[in-house]
Amino acid sequence: MSTQRKRLSGRLTKGARSLLLTTSDAQTWIVDAPHVDQTLVGKNVIVDGISTAADRIKADWIGCA
Repeated sequence: MSTQRKRLSGRLTKGARSLLLTTSDAQTWIVDAPHVDQTLVGKNVIVDGISTAADRIKADWIGCA
């Protein structure tokens, strides 16, 4: 399992089971975040956290891009 720190940016959306981040190069990341300001959903954001799998990030911080 990878544990690299990452800072990603893209559009934050709600999936069926979790939050999703779609980057400008069309990569989709599953965002694990226990507390998210719901006003950020649907907006371009920056996600800072630890990559826990090839397409998953455990967010320490999410803010407006």
